[in-house]
Amino acid sequence: MTRNSRHGGPSIAGQSAANFIARDDSLAALLLHHGIKVRDFILLSFLSDQGPMSILRLSRVVGIEPAVALNSLKRLSAVNLVLREAVSVHEMYESMACLTTRGEEIAGRISAQLHEEEKPPRNQE
Repeated sequence: MTRNSRHGGPSIAGQSAANFIARDDSLAALLLHHGIKVRDFILLSFLSDQGPMSILRLSRVVGIEPAVALNSLKRLSAVNLVLREAVSVHEMYESMACLTTRGEEIAGRISAQLHEEEKPPRNQE
């Protein structure tokens, strides 16, 4: 089941998971082309679909430990896809995470490519 994103369209997180299962490694190859690990893309896609959220909330929604989410977000931040806004050093998991402009662009490109792959081939007459 795919939910709608905050943008009103289908959830790229749900579509990505469905496409990955259906096409095995094609999504992985697409992500590697953009320099993104599959597990990091899950966080990227949730942030694209749902908007900014705390690291703690994001980790709970995705079902991973906060430390794992933080490490993934650090990788995404290092390549300018995610911005982490610290609340305080003592409350690092309450920090907010959001996509940068580049993160939104990359998520949009990947989503467009996923939609293109879903189109049935045209009849050749």
